[in-house]
Amino acid sequence: MTKKWGLLVSAVAVSAMLMTACGGESKDQAASGSSTASAPAATTGTAINIEASNWKFNQDTFEVKAGEEFTVNFKSAEGFHGIAIEGTDLEIQKEGSKTLKIDKPGEYKIYCNVICGPDHGNMVAKLVVK
Repeated sequence: MTKKWGLLVSAVAVSAMLMTACGGESKDQAASGSSTASAPAATTGTAINIEASNWKFNQDTFEVKAGEEFTVNFKSAEGFHGIAIEGTDLEIQKEGSKTLKIDKPGEYKIYCNVICGPDHGNMVAKLVVK
């Protein structure tokens, strides 16, 4: 009987963690300012604004020019998400900005790097470097 209770407690704990990861904050928390302060968005140069919500990004494709610096502004609008761009050192969680330059033209996968729920694996977009 003790083994069954241990399994039940473990299952409830895992379920609670998954719901918390994608649950985001309530409107009351957002209005009171009790969440983490947001990083200012880049206002100079080329910038791409990526916004994540459960379980998608605001665009399927983002474009930049090869060899030119650009800033990625990231925000989790709903739930707790992060991003990484395959083949680069870019990683941001919850929200923030990072400037980088990609010299090699091609397509780079943008993906959520925070396990965020049942459709986490579908959170992908594409960065096209021309």
